[in-house]
Amino acid sequence: MSEPVRDPLYVQPAGDRATIFQDQHDIDTARLGQLAGRAGKAFMDIVLGTILAVATIPVIAALAVVLAIRLGQWPFFWHRRIGRHGRPITFPKLRTLPKTTPRYALKDGGDVIPVDRFTAFLRRRHIDELPQLLLVPLLKMSLVGPRPKMPDRFEPTDPGYRDARQLVRQGCTGLWQIGDESHYLVHERPEYDFCYLQYGSLRMDIWILWRTALLMVGGRPIRLSAVPRWALGSGWVSENRIRAVGGGRFLITRDRLTPRRRSLA
Repeated sequence: MSEPVRDPLYVQPAGDRATIFQDQHDIDTARLGQLAGRAGKAFMDIVLGTILAVATIPVIAALAVVLAIRLGQWPFFWHRRIGRHGRPITFPKLRTLPKTTPRYALKDGGDVIPVDRFTAFLRRRHIDELPQLLLVPLLKMSLVGPRPKMPDRFEPTDPGYRDARQLVRQGCTGLWQIGDESHYLVHERPEYDFCYLQYGSLRMDIWILWRTALLMVGGRPIRLSAVPRWALGSGWVSENRIRAVGGGRFLITRDRLTPRRRSLA
């Protein structure tokens, strides 16, 4: 017995295969958007990162000379941090602390005391971190991303928080660095990192770079709710992937980031 001929105009009822196909289409579209965003981010890191790295070399050299004279010691030191997928990265910093300060001292331990007012200014404006820009064109760091964390034995954190933030390249600047709660340890305010993971975009990266520049010349830090709506995107990491590495309890809802009135920040 021959099979009945299907009507070519027949539409699968909603709720079965049509719904599955639509859901798969939405997932594929979101993935393509994330891939395009990551490609654009890498391009910006290489091009803009190279420009900024070259432009800051004279500034770094001048500051190094001043610090060498004021401190009477080598003006650079190297710090080992944890990068994307847990790979170690080592970057230079301008020295602003006494040589007797433990290399991996946390700011809440009372050991982080700048040498003088000049070095305190460099730390407050994050100018001592300018040498990190040299790693951006090499794609060892990104211009914008989570702050590179110290090794676990010096900066212990929740494994879910640690693994989720390491799904992206660590950044020279980020939401926590420009936030008004940066006097806390970064893992004490995980919402900054998870806002970036869940809702990050190239628009947000550009806005963070702009706010970082303002902060370095005396601008005010921002509250997380001041991130403008137009900067929020589809994120760099899916919420399912964050949950898969144990970071589900740190996820934040979009309504925490969208104030009733549009921010002028």
